[in-house]
Amino acid sequence: EIQKIYTTYVIPLPEMADDNNRVHTHFDQLGASTGRMSSSSPNVQNIPNQGDWGKRIRRGFIAQKGFQLVSFDYSQIELRVAAHLTGDERLCDFFRQGADIHKNTAAEVFGVNAEDVTDEMRYKAKALNFGVLYGMGAGGFARSARIPLEEARDFIENYFAKFPGIYEYVEKTKEMVREKGYAETMFGRKRYIPEIYSTTPQLRAQAERMAINHPIQGTLADITKMAMVEIAETIQEEGLKMLVQIHDELLFEMRNDILGKTMGRIREIMKEAGKLSVPVVVDIKEGINWGEMKKLTV
Repeated sequence: EIQKIYTTYVIPLPEMADDNNRVHTHFDQLGASTGRMSSSSPNVQNIPNQGDWGKRIRRGFIAQKGFQLVSFDYSQIELRVAAHLTGDERLCDFFRQGADIHKNTAAEVFGVNAEDVTDEMRYKAKALNFGVLYGMGAGGFARSARIPLEEARDFIENYFAKFPGIYEYVEKTKEMVREKGYAETMFGRKRYIPEIYSTTPQLRAQAERMAINHPIQGTLADITKMAMVEIAETIQEEGLKMLVQIHDELLFEMRNDILGKTMGRIREIMKEAGKLSVPVVVDIKEGINWGEMKKLTV
């Protein structure tokens, strides 16, 4: 781990800095098949945010004097997009009530009250909530949740029985891709998946996972880009710089005297960008450097 951080970040990053000690990444709008932007030279989306060494590297990214770094992060946005696309009533209700989505999913699947859900139950429910978005089968879920294969099969069967809208979405999406040869986002952006017609079972299964995942991850990519465009067009503040896009997070550098009025405006634009049928939550953090950001309530 230390060797990788040393060779990937510690040595190269200072050498990439310009005369103002700023590092400039390169973004590619077509770098990922889902439509997400990718970053290179350096890849700032991959700079670790976990562990002591990852945080040390992030502490090297410092706001200029009189400014703060401010992060806006979509909370559980993939699951919220999934709730919107599937229309599953239970899932949508959880988000409308502001409930703990993984705890309530566990309560439904295990047939217990939410207050009786254990950490282990919640962990398994979380693994499956996200696993469904990636077309995860029983084998993948068993490995992810560290449970026997038979238990994983039963769990998935019970999950789909409790969330029939999700099951219907998964099956309809696979069928649509078989018919049309492509999957599309909520906004109509297509991804062609010719492997869906493959006679090789592994390739076909991989294509089905792409078919389920693309409308969700691709829609999130669309929403994030739409928010970025609207922020750039509507907030022409002196002392506001959009620095980095990391999947479902935007990082800005803001002058201290505009923090209060600008943060709320950015969050509202991000919340409204996709006009989902469930509430969208955007978490805000700020700090003098990227490794020591504190969550704000604005």
